[in-house]
Amino acid sequence: MKKTELLRYTAIAGLMLTFAFSTQAQSYGAGDKDKAAYYGSEDKSKLKLKIGYNISTPIGSFKDEISKTSFSGFGAALAYPINNQWDVGLGVLYNDYYQKYPRQVYTTGEGTVSAVLSNSIQTLPIMAKVDYTILKEGLVRPYVGLGAGGNLVNYKQYLGEFPYSKSLFKPAFSGDAGVNIALGRTKTAGVNLGANYNYLPFNFNGVDNLNNWGVHAGLFFTLH
Repeated sequence: MKKTELLRYTAIAGLMLTFAFSTQAQSYGAGDKDKAAYYGSEDKSKLKLKIGYNISTPIGSFKDEISKTSFSGFGAALAYPINNQWDVGLGVLYNDYYQKYPRQVYTTGEGTVSAVLSNSIQTLPIMAKVDYTILKEGLVRPYVGLGAGGNLVNYKQYLGEFPYSKSLFKPAFSGDAGVNIALGRTKTAGVNLGANYNYLPFNFNGVDNLNNWGVHAGLFFTLH
């Protein structure tokens, strides 16, 4: 992992959150009464936590390494509302990919070997995120979002009993769309459903990228 890259992406996330807090303070200094009138029945002044289950399918050259869908995934995001349509925050999305190939003959630097090949890859994109909610109010509110940051990758390949592994830190970009379905009178919690596309450059050991698309389902809460 390159420390300079990690610091760069962390700085971007910090700047976005700082901008959100300063904008919130300037926009709603008129008082809680005006803020409540603007937001309606939803208290948008609190941080929002979103957690859920994620299913992910490799695409592009990633399919040459692992073609099976990953059912071992989860996501979480912490967002701060700038107003009743724009949120900024941080998100993570973990997926565990694994595939074993039948025994065959492989050529290595030391000759040929007949072995079972197994590929195991774990991805953990950590991104600054911006979400735009299309409807200003209502129980059902569709949204779209973008993210950018860094991807922690754990790459393992087993050629029979001989492992080859490496951990790397690469860029990460994402786009997602979905719907938040509020529950209860206060609308401070509910169900989140959506789909996501993740652009994850890689370029290691013959793999050009770890791009994938997925679907997710989970819950969201307002933190008091």
